[in-house]
Amino acid sequence: ADGSTIVLDDAKNGALAQQGNTQVIKIDGKLDYNFNGSASKEVLYNTISTPRGGQYRVELPDGSMVWLNAASSLRFPTAFSGKERRVEITGEAYFEVAPLTPKGGQGKIPFTVKVNGAEVRVMGTRFDVMAYDDEAIVKTTLLEGSVKFVKNNISSMLSPGQQSQLSKDGRVKIINDIDADKVIAWKNGIFNFQGADVGAVARQLSRWYDVDVVCNKKIDDLFYAEIPRSTRLADVLKALELTGKVHFKIEGQRIVVMP
Repeated sequence: ADGSTIVLDDAKNGALAQQGNTQVIKIDGKLDYNFNGSASKEVLYNTISTPRGGQYRVELPDGSMVWLNAASSLRFPTAFSGKERRVEITGEAYFEVAPLTPKGGQGKIPFTVKVNGAEVRVMGTRFDVMAYDDEAIVKTTLLEGSVKFVKNNISSMLSPGQQSQLSKDGRVKIINDIDADKVIAWKNGIFNFQGADVGAVARQLSRWYDVDVVCNKKIDDLFYAEIPRSTRLADVLKALELTGKVHFKIEGQRIVVMP
């Protein structure tokens, strides 16, 4: 909240900072926000950002868990107070939201994710939001519970197994029977290319391996593969080339895609 930056890769396990009545603790690739006491009148915000090739997990002060994919960010208050919980993301994040009851015990405090001018309104649930700037569609996929996707005056309720798709022109489309394992494969350390075009494959490789992927010619073929994200880039490219649909030329940090 004071503008200082902590590089988590370099930081040792243990307490990293004190934000009001909240202690920030690093534990083996996870950031914990332990709230102790009453919320201060001033709302303090933190932002956690992952670079290309990075992935991180955050436990928010209310016990909600957030997994951040590569090249993503999460902005959140260090302590939740009032009638709602509100966070903001860029890139992609998977949420497991903890139900929270207000003082007095009536109802539950809603959880809202702000993304690209839209909102995902939640009541204790598991879901994934993908909103990278280089993607044509913002996708919200519900695994458990219920969420409402809101953009301007348009809103849609999602049931488990459904996905809302927000295009850049503002249209919202609901897709049924989504394969949730495919959507959150990244969280489990897997590239899941099930019917992915070469552009989608290239964007995922670019974010994870911190390379620029260039495709000079249109390739209509779709790819079907599951590859651990721990695999070396050269081996991933070799596996994709074995399909006979595509070839790659490596030029330093630049990968050229050729038919």
